[in-house]
Amino acid sequence: MADIAGLPYYELTFAADGTLTSGGGLPAAVAAGGITNLFVFSHGWNDSVQTARGLYRAMFKMLAGMLGPDRPAAAVVGVIWPSLLFPEDDPSGPGTPSTGAQLAAALAPAFPGQEQNLTTMGTMLDQQPQDAARLVQFHQLASGLVTTPALAPEDAGPEAAITGDTSAVFGQAAAMSKTPGPGAQGLPNPFQALWSGGKEVLRSMSYYEMKNRAGVIGRAGLGPLLASLAPAGSPLRIHLLGHSFGARLVSFALTGLPATAVGGASPVKSLTLIQGAFSHFSFARPTPCRAVPAGALAGVLGRVDGPLLSTFTAADRAVGWWYPAASMLAHQDAQSLADLDYQWGGMGHDGFQQSPAGVTVPLQPQGHDYGFAAGRCYRLDANKIICQNQSAFSGAHSDIQHPEVVWAVRSAAAV
Repeated sequence: MADIAGLPYYELTFAADGTLTSGGGLPAAVAAGGITNLFVFSHGWNDSVQTARGLYRAMFKMLAGMLGPDRPAAAVVGVIWPSLLFPEDDPSGPGTPSTGAQLAAALAPAFPGQEQNLTTMGTMLDQQPQDAARLVQFHQLASGLVTTPALAPEDAGPEAAITGDTSAVFGQAAAMSKTPGPGAQGLPNPFQALWSGGKEVLRSMSYYEMKNRAGVIGRAGLGPLLASLAPAGSPLRIHLLGHSFGARLVSFALTGLPATAVGGASPVKSLTLIQGAFSHFSFARPTPCRAVPAGALAGVLGRVDGPLLSTFTAADRAVGWWYPAASMLAHQDAQSLADLDYQWGGMGHDGFQQSPAGVTVPLQPQGHDYGFAAGRCYRLDANKIICQNQSAFSGAHSDIQHPEVVWAVRSAAAV
């Protein structure tokens, strides 16, 4: 795509460690001048590069129609990074459970060098051996998929699924499963329920690695690139937006900017987190987590010289239910289930949670004057917009292609 609805389009491709593998011509285009506003969008979990490009095409096409006089000096960027949608969670998929072999084949491209381990896990899921040692082996192999550092202690709840006792981890995971095995429904063979939990553990570990990977790519890849595109004194205005784990990626890109990129010296003029799948305490200081006095991003709010937005909706099952549920093995000394849900809650469920509190406003149609102010955090209530139940696992998590969402991005960029 050379352009989208008349907007110059560039594509940045990153490896799992944050290495830029393709700049898509963006550095040269910025150096040539003429670009004043640069909108940089990162996808979250995806089943293909084509899916990511389809998202960018749809969202940037709407943006093009909203820019008005600013359109000639604007350009758009799509970030491509090695993320993965668990096959059974694809809203456009067949809607039927995958075999272990099918899961292994689908996951392999995102985990280079672990193809044989994935094949072994796929075989075990299909055969469901009645052997506790094989369950332990599966647990070890699934945990081995997580090789990228978490970066944020407040976001590391699923770590307990790696270090915990196999029977406890698989039992809790079986209770979470949306497609429980027969044993989970009361039949006498407990191994069937535990293997149902095994599949859920595989899902959790694959997503945990993707979430961690997003942070590393933002910090080591996108952030330094943005700094090189807009050194001190540059007129370039950068607007970051991300969906799901991509929201985490663009947020951690702020940590890759130089320490001097604060206030008016920062090229980042707005940040929009669309159903962010990471901790709602990431920008907070203090946090309610006893072991974590501050979120990993608490010190970088000043690196956005403009408004910070986060959409949220109760219909997002991936962030509102699965995200905290996958962390329930951690800190079991909480006083209540509600405490656990809040401690491990995600951005897409209730938006920024910090002090001073952000402003909560409903997501509004095109033309609405939000009155956004620089340096403020805004929670955008999207319950009436992002509400289509697209899959049993994710609910409305990916129901984001709405003009109301894009208008919020446009409004923030105008501040």
